[in-house]
Amino acid sequence: MKEIFLKILKYLFYTIFGAVFIFVLVELLDVVDGGLFNFTKQLLSKDTTSEVKNMTVLKVVYPDEPIKLEPTLADPSSRQRLDNIYEELVKTDRDLKIKPGLAVSWGLLSDLTWEFRLRPDVKFHDGSTFDAIDVKASLERAETFPGSEVVGNVGTIDKIEIVDDLTFKITTLEPDPLLLQKLATILILPSEYQNEELNAPIGTASYKFESWDKGDKIVITRFDDYWGEKSKFEKIEMFSEVDKVSRLDMLINGLVDFVAFVPYDGVEYVQEAEFNLVMVPSLEVQFLVFNMKSPLMNILDNRKVVSLAIDQEALVSAVGGYARKSNQFVSTGILGFSPKIAEHYYDLKESEKLAETTQLKGKTIQFHLMRGLTVLGDYVRDQLGKVGVNVVVSYLDGAELFASMAEGKADLYFLGFKSEMGEALPFLHSIVHSVGLYSYWGYENEYVDKLLDGVMVEMDLTTRQKNMQEAMKVLVNDDYFGVPLFEYETIYAFNDKIDVNPRIDGIIHFDELTIK
Repeated sequence: MKEIFLKILKYLFYTIFGAVFIFVLVELLDVVDGGLFNFTKQLLSKDTTSEVKNMTVLKVVYPDEPIKLEPTLADPSSRQRLDNIYEELVKTDRDLKIKPGLAVSWGLLSDLTWEFRLRPDVKFHDGSTFDAIDVKASLERAETFPGSEVVGNVGTIDKIEIVDDLTFKITTLEPDPLLLQKLATILILPSEYQNEELNAPIGTASYKFESWDKGDKIVITRFDDYWGEKSKFEKIEMFSEVDKVSRLDMLINGLVDFVAFVPYDGVEYVQEAEFNLVMVPSLEVQFLVFNMKSPLMNILDNRKVVSLAIDQEALVSAVGGYARKSNQFVSTGILGFSPKIAEHYYDLKESEKLAETTQLKGKTIQFHLMRGLTVLGDYVRDQLGKVGVNVVVSYLDGAELFASMAEGKADLYFLGFKSEMGEALPFLHSIVHSVGLYSYWGYENEYVDKLLDGVMVEMDLTTRQKNMQEAMKVLVNDDYFGVPLFEYETIYAFNDKIDVNPRIDGIIHFDELTIK
């Protein structure tokens, strides 16, 4: 039930910017729900009977299964499969830098008007020819199709004008510095499906959809008419296995070549079987956020009490160790990350002294977080208990937690945010801004709002970076908006047939793998 719930949660909480606003991911729950899991040590020898150089079929297993394969979905389970079948106008490389996709070039004609030139001689998997009509239909579908999760990413588009088969213009309602990043989330499909549901995907990518045996696997095969380089594999079999032990056993027993997302407590199991492991930062920062509608948390020094009581190193160790400390609400490398913000300061004695001064000592605060995160709940309760602050921890399911945030029932919450667009603006505008989509916390700062309003329409990269860094400094150093905790690592395991250099967005593009 936990895994099903997480898929629904991911489906519901994908933000208007395309950044994931979720409370935890599967890997974190695997560690903290009931403590570290003990894997059975049944280590079998690796299957080396096939000729590696002639590898034609790649088998990969994921920890979850998509709800459906609709191209306007944005949840990670769907995108992991769809991003090898569909293409976008522009793509992101492994470091989230924009590069050509189905558009070979683009430019600004004015602050509001962009012109794009499309790649010639591109075919869809059904044999039809790709052109500007398909682009227009796909962008309009992203806005109007029922249940679209990428509707916000086309929200600033005012008009799409087709110039010729391979040229079109986009006019926005206001300057939109994130337009390219947003377009990198819109999958392009044939125009005749603009108003139809499409669960048998038809894209232009190097692999085409073959079959879906629900509960088992999705199969995609090489698209021989692909416009780019020939795909490395003739066929990809993408398995779904919720049980983490079974998932790793599939690798160790030679049933798959690659495990996407290894649970932390399974790392030793994989290492002892002598399979390869690689780790990459997840881009998702976990943090505490204060409800400033609360009479207790509306006091700045009370928020400092909580911050001073949190030992990040101990917390990272408590959740399994496969994480790194965070000193702000986005990770290193994200535009808007400020190198001038100091490391988090932990001082239990100073926290206790301040709690006495503010009269928080002896008071009780309410802490709400998602069900299953007992390690985190216990940690916060124990740490604040050491400085004389009582914490009542409530573990809620998704609907209950969402309602609690919206109604401001607790003093303190635990959340996570993944900066998939490579910038801090989605976090800052949707969660921090006083009128943000998820601004439940009663936080209001006119200076921060003014900075973010400017960043929303500022096209100069240097100015945008400076203003986002300034807003981040105010949140962390001045206002104590919350307490940044850690950024977990995403871990992959694979056999000796392939080599994996993972992307920081967590998407696996199969043609980026190397056959040894």
